Amino acid sequence: MKVIFSVRENKSADSLLDERFGRAAGFMLFDDEAHEWLWIDNASNANAAGGAGVQAGQTVVSSGAEIYIGAELGPKAMAVLSKSQIKLFLGIPGKSVQENYRLYKEGKLEKIV
Repeated sequence: MKVIFSVRENKSADSLLDERFGRAAGFMLFDDEAHEWLWIDNASNANAAGGAGVQAGQTVVSSGAEIYIGAELGPKAMAVLSKSQIKLFLGIPGKSVQENYRLYKEGKLEKIV
């Protein structure tokens, strides 16, 4: 299973969850079968004049992730992601992706409808 997180910086499992989606610094993709972390830079979307949420949503869909854990989504990003099969969860900003993943596995994160 692949899980993607909106993050503030590229620090692998220690990356802190970002409170933003479209303008997050990047995304950390975790493959729990291979136990590998992959950084996906979001600078081009974060610095865009407009459409950051839609572009970031397309990046997340293209990543092959099955689960998204991160910030609340704006309506345009939600429209992109809701068309995919990705399950969406509201993470806890300021906590590491590793901590958010643990909370997800324990069923303690809120599902985004």
